[in-house]
Amino acid sequence: MSLIPHLSDESATPKVADIFGKARAGLGKVPNLFRVMAQAPAVLDVYWGAKAALGGGALPPSVQEQIAVAVAAANGCDYCLAAHTGGARARGVSAQDAAAAQSGRASDAHVEAILTLALAVNADHGRAGPAVLEQARAAGLSDAEILETVAHVAVNILTNSINNIVDTTLDFPRVARVTA
Repeated sequence: MSLIPHLSDESATPKVADIFGKARAGLGKVPNLFRVMAQAPAVLDVYWGAKAALGGGALPPSVQEQIAVAVAAANGCDYCLAAHTGGARARGVSAQDAAAAQSGRASDAHVEAILTLALAVNADHGRAGPAVLEQARAAGLSDAEILETVAHVAVNILTNSINNIVDTTLDFPRVARVTA
């Protein structure tokens, strides 16, 4: 049971109700994470706005989900691991690549380079600096892909942290962690 209660539809402000409606239309439900974040509407707004802005970026939705899987696994967030594994599968990522993303691996070398960057940024909060940047560029990542990867990691750290501290009630099929 979540340590911060889920906001009900009846208690939602008009702005939160709008986000809930869009989530329901896109996902078929309002995820429990959204209901927890809605206790602080500004937090839900930050998340929703970031996801919308990044959704139209250089990284395809399938890769965005693989980044989320990798970061969730690294941060021990069962909620995000479950939600984004399902999201990856819904966006055409194979079961093998969805599982491999937990360890930063992918069947596509370019995607694997993005996941390697994402896990490096997550692990050291970007302090590896030039070495990681050079490695990403050598693997063929564009500046836009590099910057968006950092942004996706940041957004996922937000949700991982909320879920881990609040113990958000899982409302997606549980996903087993893969050991390397």
